[in-house]
Amino acid sequence: MTEKPAPVTPVVTENIPSLAGGVSAIASANAPFIYFDGVPNFGFNFGIANISLEALRFTAVPGTTNVVTDRVTVAHLRMSTEGLRQLKSAIEGIDLLAKPTADGKKK
Repeated sequence: MTEKPAPVTPVVTENIPSLAGGVSAIASANAPFIYFDGVPNFGFNFGIANISLEALRFTAVPGTTNVVTDRVTVAHLRMSTEGLRQLKSAIEGIDLLAKPTADGKKK
């Protein structure tokens, strides 16, 4: 007779419930940090905005002092029009924070 495999225990991804309308601390812990150098393309298709993000990579050529540069896509952003509005607002806010004040200092 063949033996039955042991039952697989389900994996619990979050056992501390979030507050209604709040941000889950456990799920947020795995969110990636994304760095990018450029936005090579963007679009709007069937009500969904899309943006592609790229970063530059610099790689030494073995046995030489040469370095080659290439580009790599690091993220494909997809968002609702509300998400797009909030992203735009955040970027405009950062732009204001980065501008020098009347005395020439940044905020």
